[in-house]
Amino acid sequence: MQTPNEYFSYRARDGAELPYRFIAGPSEVVLIFLHGITEPSLYLREFGRYVAEKGHATVYLPDLRGYGTNPIRRGDIDYIGQFDDDIEDLFRHVQERHPGASIVFGGHSAGGATALRQTIRPIHRDVHAYLLLAPGLSPSSPLVRKDRGVNDSRVNVPKYAMLMGLNALGIHSWDHTIVYRRITPTEKLHGTESCHLSYRLALSRMVSNNYSKYLSELHQPTLVLVGEEDEVFLADEYEPLYHRYCGAEVQLLPGHNHDHIIQTEQAHVIVGEWLKRLRG
Repeated sequence: MQTPNEYFSYRARDGAELPYRFIAGPSEVVLIFLHGITEPSLYLREFGRYVAEKGHATVYLPDLRGYGTNPIRRGDIDYIGQFDDDIEDLFRHVQERHPGASIVFGGHSAGGATALRQTIRPIHRDVHAYLLLAPGLSPSSPLVRKDRGVNDSRVNVPKYAMLMGLNALGIHSWDHTIVYRRITPTEKLHGTESCHLSYRLALSRMVSNNYSKYLSELHQPTLVLVGEEDEVFLADEYEPLYHRYCGAEVQLLPGHNHDHIIQTEQAHVIVGEWLKRLRG
């Protein structure tokens, strides 16, 4: 019998074996849920257990390429957009394992932005619904804090801008350059984080500055859940932004910050009730 948190893998198109956590639940609904910008899926285990053990969905929690216990290259990928190809390969793997199941797709923080990238990709037409918890978007969106809040990360904006300019000229020789650093003290880390991220990886975890083209494709049932005290993004900007482009259900949860939205029983119950409504 399969046990919660047991690692499995799927084969990506380049032959790489990429890991995911699998938590068995009801066979007719599957949730594929993506982790944030530096943490692998480890911190999502309790959330995944809740969803599965309450009978809402079978859960897949992938460690994206460049993340996890034994990544191919920590904090780096081979090319811009490789996550999209990997996610499509995982999605087809899930479809093969669960024929006829309704697949709910989503993520937390940067995982939400990575999920939204798929709204203009082929798998979008096969996604039954989207679940987005404090989702990121693009650097130019109204969600971005100008004061940076109390975020423990640093983006090298000059390097980022320079590499974007080089990419516009078709030059990708320096896409491996580190542009994102998490500055959490070492003693507060568990050791499987990816704290230094390359330009090509960081760029692949967000939508383009033309974010309206992604949001306007959200025709499926979509829940956006955000903590009112989110210190990474501007919580009050979510509802007007999403409602400008799509019919997503946006809920602000009092007393919750960026990470609480994935951790508390109250947040879990809200997600569970929404999943229950999806199942009719």
